[in-house]
Amino acid sequence: MRYGVPYKGSKNAIAEWVYSHLPKRANFYDLFAGGCAITQIALMRGEYSRYFCNDIDAGGIHLFLDAIYGKYANERRWVSREDFCREKDKDPYIKYCWSFGNNGRDYLYAREIEPYKRAWHYAILLNDFEPADRLGVNLRAIANIKDIAERYSVVRKLVAEHYTDERNIEIERLQQIESLNRLQSLQSLQSLQSLQSLQSLQSLQSDYAEIEIPKDAVIYCDPPYEGTNCGKYDGFDSGRFHEWARQQDNIFISEYSMPDDFIVVAETEKVILSAANGNSQKATERIYTNQRTYSTMSESQRNIIKFNTAEQLSLF
Repeated sequence: MRYGVPYKGSKNAIAEWVYSHLPKRANFYDLFAGGCAITQIALMRGEYSRYFCNDIDAGGIHLFLDAIYGKYANERRWVSREDFCREKDKDPYIKYCWSFGNNGRDYLYAREIEPYKRAWHYAILLNDFEPADRLGVNLRAIANIKDIAERYSVVRKLVAEHYTDERNIEIERLQQIESLNRLQSLQSLQSLQSLQSLQSLQSLQSDYAEIEIPKDAVIYCDPPYEGTNCGKYDGFDSGRFHEWARQQDNIFISEYSMPDDFIVVAETEKVILSAANGNSQKATERIYTNQRTYSTMSESQRNIIKFNTAEQLSLF
């Protein structure tokens, strides 16, 4: 199950793990919603009365809501580098689904690869084989295949067979051809149309500290992580956030590390990809709470926190 929309730093891969550590109150606030992965799983579980998703740059929220209301039900278009540069600041679909690593800034493909990716896209999604023909690759074997995933698979094999000699284009990169992640991203957008309980969802676009939060709320925060490339959040004041977070009730924060006065609720290991070299590395994802929240927990809840942390640490 994929949660939320394509977005750099998305919690899609660990959404269920994050949600399992959030208590239940009347209201749910996702204050750095990004691609809305945690908002989506909260809506699907339906254990709160009202849901609030906020981000000071609400592009991911707009993409999420557009997908829910069916805007991408028949999405098939190819987006060129020129289209991307011209439209990315106006169209969140282009900004996040057609950017490298969903970073909203850099076009998805290198210039030398783009004509080939365009040809595969036209063949697979639009049943138009002319761009591939011009490149000398016959992809017409998929013409009568209806299933998109199967079309991807067949084209991957055809491309692998065609590029058996050395060319100026890297064979390995060509064989990735619009990897299934692209297909899955589009399918995840389309699947959001079935999401229920929208009448209880409110979207916001504000600084986290300016939102009035009632006492009967659970606050989830996934702020820009210290020491990482924050992209649109460059200049984020972590110190200010920490001071604000210390004063909140029922707050839970995703981070790699926090000041010593914050308490680890749970931690897990996840794999992250490096955009610089394509390699993967492991990182320890943690959920923190503050002293104020911890002091209101029962002894059994505190024991669960201790167990979760010890259990996770034993895995490393």
